[in-house]
Amino acid sequence: MRRGHPQKEATRLALELSSAIARISGVDVRRTMVVLQDGPARSAVEGGHVLPDPGEEEEWLRRTGG
Repeated sequence: MRRGHPQKEATRLALELSSAIARISGVDVRRTMVVLQDGPARSAVEGGHVLPDPGEEEEWLRRTGG
C-alpha cells in the first residue's frame, strides 16, 4: 500500500479483507491475519508506470492514459 494513506483507511481495508477471506474460505475470521505494509509509491509500478503519491492520482491517470 502506498505510504501516505490515512491510518483509518488502512484499518478499514484490513478489516474488510479479513472479513472477505473468512467469507470466501469458510475459515473463522478469528483465524485470519491481514497485514498491510506501506511503502513509498515510487517503489511500486503498475502497467509500466511508477505509482503516484496519494492525492496525485488524477494527474497520474491523465499522464499515463489510465
